[in-house]
Amino acid sequence: MAVSVVAVSGLVLVGRAGAASVDFVGAVQATHPLAYYRLDAPTGKSVVGMTTYKSVGGVTGAGPGAPIGMANNHSVQLNGHDGYILSTQAGGVGETASMMVWVNLAELPSTASHIFYLAGESQYGNDLDLQIETDNKLKFFTASGGNVDYAPPVATLVGQWHMIVATLDTATHARVIYWDGKQVAADQGGGRAGKTGLFSIGASTVFSGRFFHGGIEEAAIWNRALTAAEVAAIYATAKPAGAAASAPAGAGGPATGPTTNAKVEAEDSKGPVTFKPQEQVAMMFLTAIEGIEFECWRDGTRFCTMNELLTGPVVKGEKKDHLKFDPKTDPNYNYVLINDDTGWQLHVTSRKPGLMGFLLDAHNHMVMTVTYNRSGTATAADAEFTSRGVSGDSFRAQ
Repeated sequence: MAVSVVAVSGLVLVGRAGAASVDFVGAVQATHPLAYYRLDAPTGKSVVGMTTYKSVGGVTGAGPGAPIGMANNHSVQLNGHDGYILSTQAGGVGETASMMVWVNLAELPSTASHIFYLAGESQYGNDLDLQIETDNKLKFFTASGGNVDYAPPVATLVGQWHMIVATLDTATHARVIYWDGKQVAADQGGGRAGKTGLFSIGASTVFSGRFFHGGIEEAAIWNRALTAAEVAAIYATAKPAGAAASAPAGAGGPATGPTTNAKVEAEDSKGPVTFKPQEQVAMMFLTAIEGIEFECWRDGTRFCTMNELLTGPVVKGEKKDHLKFDPKTDPNYNYVLINDDTGWQLHVTSRKPGLMGFLLDAHNHMVMTVTYNRSGTATAADAEFTSRGVSGDSFRAQ
């Protein structure tokens, strides 16, 4: 039988000719982690070593998995209130360490109003904690209070899978954060050696209330600092699935997901704006969310979360309309709701080239403006619709 040999970051991986030489799981195993939990079910064991894990609180299994290029991949879903994963891996980390986890946020920490803990071995005065805080920044803590952080684009956080890796070397004082295989933050903040806490995923065992909300899987911990080449090589095995997800959109509309026969019209200062079928679906979601949110504030003086929009918010004892479809089922766009003291925003960002992006900005929660950008990501400075209209269908339902 013919054999192919491929070298990845100094690791030689062998497979049959014509077949993939390495998959994601194999790439992780080849770097020799202390523990590696795939999290395709609420309880299980490490792919390496003898440690196990179990779910605590609101955790469900068989959720859609990260795009790691493997068939039938699943994740666990954490409810953001009391659900997390506790492993039997304790300590094992000396002067150097690395952690990895794939996450898919169901909402922003700023919306949930609490920190989302990703993974770590929490310990008073000697942290090893990776979390996204209420400013929506990813932070890696390695000692008492010290951290290195990265602010990912907010519009890409909810409803999208991301691979996060953090590394520590106390001898050189180097701390590094990798986002989807690329280094995005580093400093010389160092940290203390010798972690002894239990490795937990989705909530800290020491610092209460930091429950992650969303999908999570492929969590691992190492007793060494992975190199940039090793991180890139691991992520590279996921690219086939990622490339398929970001292929150019076809002219006939999305292959899967919601469709509509509605008449969607809009104008800007230059006249009528034409929409592709995928963009019409995005405008249908935008319009439905706009209408329900308007009623939430008008009747209850409050902002309604995306989860409420899916089930139908109850405002002063009255149940409002709900979304006919879950925005996550749209393969062409991501939808992110952001709320603050001055109003709320809906970011509608295209996942595929060639589609325009939209931004709905609700000033003082009631005055709505919508801008668009043909590059796929819109800001408040982009072209504004002077009029909009939808007839013949709605993405709202009673």
